[in-house]
Amino acid sequence: MIIDQLRKFIAGCHPKPVAWWELLIMRTLFAYVVYMTLPGQGQIYDTQTVPNGIAQFVDLTFLANDGVYPALKIALVIALAIYASGFMLPLVLPFILISQVMVRTLFNSQGWVHHGVQMVSLALLAQTIVVLTFAVYRLVKGKPFPFTGGRTAGSYFLFYTQMAIVSIYVVSVVSKVDRSDGQWFFKSHYIGLHVVKAERDRYYGKLQPPEPGDVPAARLMLAHPNLTRLFLGAGVLLEFFAFVALYGRGAAALIALALIGFHRSIAALMSIYFHFNEMLLVIFLINLPFWIVWLAKKISRHKHAPSGKTLPATP
Repeated sequence: MIIDQLRKFIAGCHPKPVAWWELLIMRTLFAYVVYMTLPGQGQIYDTQTVPNGIAQFVDLTFLANDGVYPALKIALVIALAIYASGFMLPLVLPFILISQVMVRTLFNSQGWVHHGVQMVSLALLAQTIVVLTFAVYRLVKGKPFPFTGGRTAGSYFLFYTQMAIVSIYVVSVVSKVDRSDGQWFFKSHYIGLHVVKAERDRYYGKLQPPEPGDVPAARLMLAHPNLTRLFLGAGVLLEFFAFVALYGRGAAALIALALIGFHRSIAALMSIYFHFNEMLLVIFLINLPFWIVWLAKKISRHKHAPSGKTLPATP
């Protein structure tokens, strides 16, 4: 029985039909998010003290040369506008991906690593692979890819973007278990100490009141380890099962809402924010415009349905 249900679930995890206007809205919003991840001119450093990622192989400090980053930023704005329109994706997406990764890598090569924008880069990578795959297929075969079941290139574009997003959470679980030698759940109540550390970091980073003192949330976590393990364990399980979002629109929206709640709780406890993660969850998993249109159509059908007739089931 369980095996049959698992097979049914796996069979349901595939690209679904998606409307052109949904993709237009998604691309437009995502283009704005990508632009927001670009650091300011003052954060384009002329050194890479601790090379991170591709900076270990490429000297990215050329971005700090006079006029280079401003010109790149203008080119990116143009490329993002073209991306939002949906034209020339095999050309503009690789440029956007490489440029965004370069500037963020230089930022992360100063002795600290900011983890808040990796999801954006991974989503760009997934989209680039998808559009290039179809472009190469057309070039080699001399004809478009034969889509079936009402699917389009946009269906795969969205599906693999969603896959990139949820993979972040699954990998996070694997990382927790691996780095703790399987002891994460048993030692999770010690996160209370990190709550104290986060509060003191905020103070010493700005030297503004209130001064760090007693932290009720941290005290509660350390005093009630089993309750803390249960609460934090639920969050880890949510991360692990984030892949359920790939089953369909309803599952994607519910998982995304739960993950946003998860991020909000972390922000409240530790002032650690993942705004870009939340934005991508809203854009690609919740997809509010679809549900607004779906609800409007359902209400319209209900108003015009003959008495005694049943309405179509929820998609």
